[in-house]
Amino acid sequence: MAEGMEKEQYLKFRNTLTPASGFQSAQYRKIEFASTDLINLIDARYRDSIDQNSSFKNAYNHLYWQAAGKNYTTGQKSTLLNLFEKKYLGEFIDFMEDYNDINLSRKFKELPKDVQQNPSLIKAMRHYDYTVNVKWVMAHYNAAGKYLGGKEKDLEATGGSSWRKYMHPKYQRRIFYPYLWSEEELKNWGTF
Repeated sequence: MAEGMEKEQYLKFRNTLTPASGFQSAQYRKIEFASTDLINLIDARYRDSIDQNSSFKNAYNHLYWQAAGKNYTTGQKSTLLNLFEKKYLGEFIDFMEDYNDINLSRKFKELPKDVQQNPSLIKAMRHYDYTVNVKWVMAHYNAAGKYLGGKEKDLEATGGSSWRKYMHPKYQRRIFYPYLWSEEELKNWGTF
């Protein structure tokens, strides 16, 4: 999408998708739930307050992408997020519960230690993590930057968020397999 469209075409395409937005893909959310432990999808600001004993509904309310659909001043959810939840909330809670113990991260950790240390497997897991959580996100971020304006006059994201801050991986800190990355890589997530 970042190539081959004029700004007016992009804006028309974007408006046609309403009430969807870049984060409003139920299938993509399910891929995330099936890939990692929920704690890795919690907004980084709230991870210390969520534990394994938290309800799935509480975890859901603190997922990183919730920030894109809430007014920080009032705490109210946008119409877009309310519509999304009306359609998918029950399905998501069920899916989160179903994959809580069988997500890809849990399956990896159940493998014998020698298999977990297989360089090809580690490379594949890291590639998947980086591709989903940095490369794809940055492609979306750069397309938005091209079409939504300059830093002073950005158009609002379809979810109502400050998309420059919300979308960038260094702010989201979404990492499926943090145990497969060095401290330095984790510290510089989204900037390397």
